[in-house]
Amino acid sequence: MIRIGIVATSSVIPKSEFEAGLAFLKQEGFQIEVHESVLGEYYFYPASDEDRARALIEYSSRPDLDVIWCGRGGYGATHLIPYLDRWKKSLRGKKPLKKTLLGFSDITALLEWYRTELGWETIHAPMPSLRTFPVLNPAEWKAIKNLLRFSLKLEPAKPFAHSLKPVYLPKSFKAETAPIVGGNLSVWNALLGTPHQGSVRGKFLFLEEIQENLARINRMTHHLEQAGGLKGCKGIILGDFMDCKDSVPLFLSRGPKENESRELFLRSPPKDAMSPLRNTIPPEDGLNFIFQSLGKRLELPVFSGLPVGHGPHFFPLYLGKKHELKRSGVFRIAK
Repeated sequence: MIRIGIVATSSVIPKSEFEAGLAFLKQEGFQIEVHESVLGEYYFYPASDEDRARALIEYSSRPDLDVIWCGRGGYGATHLIPYLDRWKKSLRGKKPLKKTLLGFSDITALLEWYRTELGWETIHAPMPSLRTFPVLNPAEWKAIKNLLRFSLKLEPAKPFAHSLKPVYLPKSFKAETAPIVGGNLSVWNALLGTPHQGSVRGKFLFLEEIQENLARINRMTHHLEQAGGLKGCKGIILGDFMDCKDSVPLFLSRGPKENESRELFLRSPPKDAMSPLRNTIPPEDGLNFIFQSLGKRLELPVFSGLPVGHGPHFFPLYLGKKHELKRSGVFRIAK
């Protein structure tokens, strides 16, 4: 039986939804142990940075646990990295027994740290406090279980191919096989300039996002490029970008009328004097423009449509593992 330890590394966890997720995991035959700090509340988090890090380190060090599954993302996971660095240093080269770490969103930072610093297996996957976790699409849940068991060397991988859409294709691109890294765009971008900045050299970069407007996504991609975060990248693969809309500010569409105070008009314009600065760009069109432009500037293949992210799709992605990408858009774990 697979033994799973659940920790809370980021935002406060909703009790009822989390309990439904736990019941589902137990129903699926997993042995579950939940850290006592998971359902706490300390300002924005379940516990202080130090206590959340202590819980994660405790479970990471336990030889009787096979898997660490983060309870929820949100924000705050990056705060734990200094504690993890000190813990690793204290080990003096004696790494804890290798496990598999699962999560997504803010957990992107931890997935990358554990993969690169400890050599753990890391899977981008939904977490137990997700409201729809107990009712995931059967194909998605089957894929999660398979990759989890494969990561623990309990069974061979059962590759499933995804069909991606080209956003930008260099003429020279035919096919490529490379490891895949990445995760949430905001978090991956926030790691730039830190000692744990993700390296994409010789790798595919996977990106997904939720509730970031198109202007911020555009800014982050330029920053990623200009900070050297795409050097040596083999290609960009886009997952779900959920609720990522265009935000258009309002501006004056007329001047004050004769009976309107100029000062009052400029300080607090009436609604009928305000109009959008420009036409609103549909999300898909805006994302295609942003990433097609990026692909053109770098002559880098960019594909979209990977059913991975914050929704509506929740397929898992085995980070650090080699994947095959064909010009036709077929994408799967390499044999």
